[in-house]
Amino acid sequence: MRWGVLLLLAAVWLSLSGPYTVHEWLILVFGLVSVAFVWRLYATLDREAGGDWEFFHPAAWLRLPRFLVAFVYRVALANLHVVRLILAPGSELHPRLRRVRASQKTSFGQVLYANFITLTPGTITLDLRDGELLVYALDAESEADVVDGSMNRDVLRLEGPSD
Repeated sequence: MRWGVLLLLAAVWLSLSGPYTVHEWLILVFGLVSVAFVWRLYATLDREAGGDWEFFHPAAWLRLPRFLVAFVYRVALANLHVVRLILAPGSELHPRLRRVRASQKTSFGQVLYANFITLTPGTITLDLRDGELLVYALDAESEADVVDGSMNRDVLRLEGPSD
């Protein structure tokens, strides 16, 4: 399936970088080098992660839109909450640290979950070790999606059914 990744990267690059003329050969060369570099990086990361989850499997691509909608929704709500905290004079922050379990079955899934938390305003994943994350949150509302497990379930859904 790694060749599929290479073809996908090349197709995306070609579709985004046109128009092509004979005189722009340098752009084509740089594009091919870039695609090869990203493909090699992907292959190395996949090998280091044990090759335990192939993100570019067609079933994962079918689940990706639902995940992206949930991600954008949570980030938008978190942005509004952080803006309210900033603009409300006298609002008190009650920062907290919490350990939460990452129930994803692969290391890639756990890293994706940790990044999902970090990319959501008001929360940061400080550590990921042995399937457990250490999460910092500005207040209880920022911590809510992590505590109730909804972010965890979103990533689990993207990761796919258990084998």
